[in-house]
Order: sequence, then C-alpha cells, then structure tokens
Amino acid sequence: IAQHLSARESAGRKSRLVAMHSFTPVFFGIARPWHAGVLYDSSRDLGESVIASLRRDGSLNVGHNVPYTISRADDYAVLVHGHDRGSPAILIEVRQDLLECDEGIAEWTGRLALALAP
Repeated sequence: IAQHLSARESAGRKSRLVAMHSFTPVFFGIARPWHAGVLYDSSRDLGESVIASLRRDGSLNVGHNVPYTISRADDYAVLVHGHDRGSPAILIEVRQDLLECDEGIAEWTGRLALALAP
C-alpha cells in the first residue's frame, strides 16, 4: 500500500484511503443498533460526507466513529497510510448480518459506491 501511494504521490495524484471492516451485530450481549459506522480521525470532511450520503436512506442508522474509534493503539491503515501522509482516510464498518448474502453485499456495494464517488 505504501509503495502504491508513494507512486501516486510522485505522479502528482491525490489519494483518499478507505479501509473496510465489518462488525458483529451483538457484542458482549449488547445489540448494536447501527447498520454502519464511519470512523475517522482528522478526515472529518470525508467521514461526514460519506455518512450524509448513506443517511439519505432514512432506514439506515449510520454513526460517527462507531462501533469503534480510530486510535494509534488499535489501527494502522487510516493513520499510517492516510493521516501521516496528509491524505483523507476513513474506515467504514458494516454490520455483518447485512453482508451474509449476495443481495446484501450488492446493496452495500451500491450504497458505498455512491457515497464514495468523487
């Protein structure tokens, strides 16, 4: 990743980094209400833009920095490959039960493609 981002930078191309994870619907017996969360450190503009786009679907509960937060102790890509390079970087978390079938994956692929469009 570092080599690819360095090559883009050398070519004068700007980058946005988006890491993807999924999270369990229940954690230590507590149900998590979010369909997705967008985690960001210094990339507030990108994070809020993606959240606003996803929230256009009023049926979705999309949170800021949930179910986790970005920290040096627990994260790498967003901070090292994004923040430290001065590039916008976020982590999108989607609840696992929404990705269990092909239809769910296709739904979220479409949503995220729209939310991340330039």
